[in-house]
Amino acid sequence: MPTIDATLELLKLLLFMLFVTSLAAQVWIVFLDIAEYFTKTLNQFRPKPSQDKYSRMGLIVIGGIVLAFN
Repeated sequence: MPTIDATLELLKLLLFMLFVTSLAAQVWIVFLDIAEYFTKTLNQFRPKPSQDKYSRMGLIVIGGIVLAFN
């Protein structure tokens, strides 16, 4: 059935895009930490350590799903 195949391909693409954007966000936060760019005004937007931990776990789970689909 072509519609099921197309739906699965769309799901793969969406999960891959979610994985790439999540990975980019994690890399950006690490870069800002290394560069010590978090000023007092930016520090209010910084993720809490628990949020950061769960977003990294989510990134691993999404990456595993993407690898399983391919």
